[in-house]
Amino acid sequence: MSNMSEGYWGPITSSVDWCESNYTHSYYVAEFWNTVSSLAMVFLGALGVLLHHRSLGWRLSSSYLLIVVVGIGSVLFHATLQFEHQMWDEVPMVWTACYLCYVLLDEHGYRGPHYAIGMAAYCAFATYVTSQSKGSTQFFMFQSSFGCVMWSCLWFVWKMYRATQNQEIVRLFHRGSLFLVLALAVWLFDKNMCYVYREYNLFNPQLHAWWHVLMCASLHYFYVACGHETVLDQKPKIAYFAHLIPYVQTKDKEN
Repeated sequence: MSNMSEGYWGPITSSVDWCESNYTHSYYVAEFWNTVSSLAMVFLGALGVLLHHRSLGWRLSSSYLLIVVVGIGSVLFHATLQFEHQMWDEVPMVWTACYLCYVLLDEHGYRGPHYAIGMAAYCAFATYVTSQSKGSTQFFMFQSSFGCVMWSCLWFVWKMYRATQNQEIVRLFHRGSLFLVLALAVWLFDKNMCYVYREYNLFNPQLHAWWHVLMCASLHYFYVACGHETVLDQKPKIAYFAHLIPYVQTKDKEN
């Protein structure tokens, strides 16, 4: 949220400025809480790779690595509110979504070079419209192209949820869905209702920062639930890192 002060990075060039007041905590960081909360993605991605690269292999672990890239880009974007750094946030989000969609297509039997070529073409198109548009058009094109592929991913996730009979995995799907609903709710409120904080002099709970944390939780629960269902032949089980964070452990590849 713009204010009269201007920080180290100069005038804002990004196509969107979130509800957090700019440069209130540091001359060098435009949106302090949005920047700090972006580190949750770096942590989640790194931890996901460490916990799953043996049990689930590098196909799913690669998507965790992409989340690390998204997290680093999100730090740059929110710290600077510069368009070029915004692209380091949004373009990797597009790549991650396309990669996940390709993996889910393959898992559901949609295999062959034409599917890979189709996803690569869509990813290239979405990257172009995201990075080459400007202003409100840019934000719309990113949300549209990213949203289409993410909702496609969720449809495949729903199919996996419907197919499982394991109640522990069902609970993981439920938790992922709950965190997703909460994340979307706080994102929409922060994006569209920011004026209420100024108009009624209310405390700003930094909902976009919470969006980062909630989406990390949602993604991880979905990753674990779906990952478990892809390695049923290895007799997987759900273990807990630090008695809190679930991950998939296979009988012959215990972490």
